Amino acid sequence: MVCFFFGSPAPGYRHPYSGTLYDIGNHGYSWSSTVSGIAGVFLIFSTQDFGPSNTNCRAYGFQLRCLSE
Repeated sequence: MVCFFFGSPAPGYRHPYSGTLYDIGNHGYSWSSTVSGIAGVFLIFSTQDFGPSNTNCRAYGFQLRCLSE
């Protein structure tokens, strides 16, 4: 079972090198257990965006959410 709750605030992310927080209240990012080669896959969401993306830097401070049990 997969559930999404879009009423929660967008947590943004922590930059992997500076530790600065970005996009708080504007975008949400959640890590996926899926990988694409060496890249980590994540879900991005906002009022205008929703979909998967990936990054070669797995040090980004995206949130972790359990979407099923």
